[in-house]
Amino acid sequence: MKKTTVILMVLCLLAAGSAFADPLPLLDDYFDEIVTPVDESDPSAGEFVYSYHYPHADDDAEGGAEINAFYDDLISLSEFESSFNPGTTTITYSVTCNNDDYFSVLVHTVRSSEEQSSEHWDGQVFSRKNGSPGQTWTLPRLLGTLAQNENDSWLQERQTEKADKLLVDMVWELIEDNEEEIDYFPDFTKEQLSHSFFPEENFYLDDTGNPVFYIQPGVAAPETAGLLTYSIPLEDILDEL
Repeated sequence: MKKTTVILMVLCLLAAGSAFADPLPLLDDYFDEIVTPVDESDPSAGEFVYSYHYPHADDDAEGGAEINAFYDDLISLSEFESSFNPGTTTITYSVTCNNDDYFSVLVHTVRSSEEQSSEHWDGQVFSRKNGSPGQTWTLPRLLGTLAQNENDSWLQERQTEKADKLLVDMVWELIEDNEEEIDYFPDFTKEQLSHSFFPEENFYLDDTGNPVFYIQPGVAAPETAGLLTYSIPLEDILDEL
């Protein structure tokens, strides 16, 4: 009898734990495709195609409405000028973290034309419990060095600069160690890193909730190396603060 009671208690605790760990439910993507002729009087001139996919959360889920507000604003402010050249801009995303605390995605933008192509990556992190409508979760808030509702601009700037300096140092150490044997540019310097890597923006969360920092393709190594990523456990960062 006692054994049965213990088993039932364990099952109840597991059920309760899984309820608190429910990921954010997602609906059909925010999606659109806009086709603009380069020259309306000359169909042979080609066209410019702009398409996007962004995550669309369930408004009724915890944090869902606040996250949707961010993408509503992003879509309404999007610009899709063709520069009078036929080409495409395609925006897609992948979910990198989805638990009861955080929702994080990595957005990939590819622009291409007959002459050239380019890509850009953008990490977006949201707090499901403490987020504000239309706002991503900043690095100082993730690290706990800045209160959720802190509005002091001087303190915000100070804490951001402090976190940025630390992460530049930590990422540079990983670059020097180069355990993954990445073909970095031989003349790439720490100073160049500090001018092209912005830790308060250039990060997303992995499925364990740890931050992953990144450098855009072509900045520190040839574009063929792709997006350079540096996963740093949160506890390691906190130990250095």
